[in-house]
Order: sequence, then C-alpha cells, then structure tokens
Amino acid sequence: MFRQVRRGRIPYYVFDELEGIFGLVHGFTTRHSDETLGLDDPLALKSEWLEVLDIAPGRLQLLEQIHSAKVIDCGETPKAGPLSGPADGWLLRRPGYYGVIRTADCLPVLAVAPRQGQGCALHAGWRGTRDRIAERGVRRLLETSAADPGEIVVGLGPAIRVCCYEVGDEVRREFEARGHDIGRIFHGRNLDLIESNRMQLQKLGVRRILDSGMCTVCRSDLFYSHRRDRDERRMWSLLGFREDAARGSGLGASV
Repeated sequence: MFRQVRRGRIPYYVFDELEGIFGLVHGFTTRHSDETLGLDDPLALKSEWLEVLDIAPGRLQLLEQIHSAKVIDCGETPKAGPLSGPADGWLLRRPGYYGVIRTADCLPVLAVAPRQGQGCALHAGWRGTRDRIAERGVRRLLETSAADPGEIVVGLGPAIRVCCYEVGDEVRREFEARGHDIGRIFHGRNLDLIESNRMQLQKLGVRRILDSGMCTVCRSDLFYSHRRDRDERRMWSLLGFREDAARGSGLGASV
C-alpha cells in the first residue's frame, strides 16, 4: 500500500511493504512537503525532513541528473559541491548513506535487497527507460548483493502515466530501434513508462513490484509536474539503510 505519513511537520509518502524492512529508510515527498517547509529552491536541502528521519546532511547524496542510464556507487563517489554525478542512479551498498532521486514526471524506482541491506535508486525518464536504466541498475544490485531476484522488492513512485504521456513519433522510433515491445508500452501516441520499467524488472526475474498508482499530471493537488507546470520544482525520492541495520534480518511481516 502507498500511503501518506506525517512525521514532525512533514507529510510524505511511503510503501507499507518497504516500511516493513528492518533498517530501511525511504520516502517520496510531495508539493505539500515543500509548502510545509516554505521551500521554493529546487535544490534546497530538506533539512527538517532529514532531521525527522535522523539523517545527517553529510550522508545525503544528490545527483546531477542527465537522463542517462548511468548508475554510480553512493558513498564511494567523491562530491564536489551539492551534486554528484553526472548520472541517474545510485547503487546503495554502504549502510548510513542515502541516495536521492529528483523527479517531476519521470519515474522514481527504488529497489531493495532486504536480507543483504543494499538497494538502488533510479531516475527513469523516457531516455533512461529507453536505455533500460531499471534493468541495468537492478542487475548491478543483484551482482553486488548476490541476492536472488525473488528477494528484490521494488517500489515505483508517482510519475506521469500513460493517460497523460503523449510523445512524438521520434520517441516511438527510438524505443522500437532499441528492441522494446512497442505493442505493450505504447497506446496510440502515449508511452507507458511504468509498464516499460516493470517489464525490464520482470526480465531479471523480479516479481515483487509495488506501484504507487499515482499520476503526477493528474494529481496537481499533490505533485509537481514539469509537463503541466513548466517549472523547475521537484519531488524527492530517498532510499538508504541505517548503519545499525543488522544484515540477515530479512523482511518485516508486512511484505
């Protein structure tokens, strides 16, 4: 279940199934999260939210997102300024480090290997989806964690959905040229980002895929949308394991 929680003054969304994983911290902010804090800077540090989550600012990593399929190792990449990268995904192998993806229509993908205490956070716009960032990122997670695909739990956050995502013929041609199943992911001129990324995950043997079911364009009351609003404000999707998370603890009862 994808539901809103409020800790301190900050409203944000979580998946109940991910909340049940010991030591995991995750969350998806909304426009109300920023409004509560009075933030209008798209790169503003959501310091009060981090305090509520008990995350030191120095352990938070943001990307210079470039709509690629590049995934880098969180905690291993030197930072020069507020952003790391350029890249569009975090591999989270070290407890105590937290990766952030910023979106306002693109799909945030949070994947977790619960028993191994590892995860990845991915920014899947149409270009990243075309280049199979979900498949690449989760494949790296499987390799580094030695987890079985059946153990992986993935949360697909709010994004522009097929109801609102009309694209040009050139986008369809690019997906077709890279071997995507056009019949499943295109409905007329509309692209289904969620289904395309779901198919990439299923190709790896991942079956535990959670979907927020929320469209950023339709839900103007909750989310920023670049396509609808044409501004630079973004939601945050955060993922990481606490340092004291005991490996081998497995899943909580809710999964």
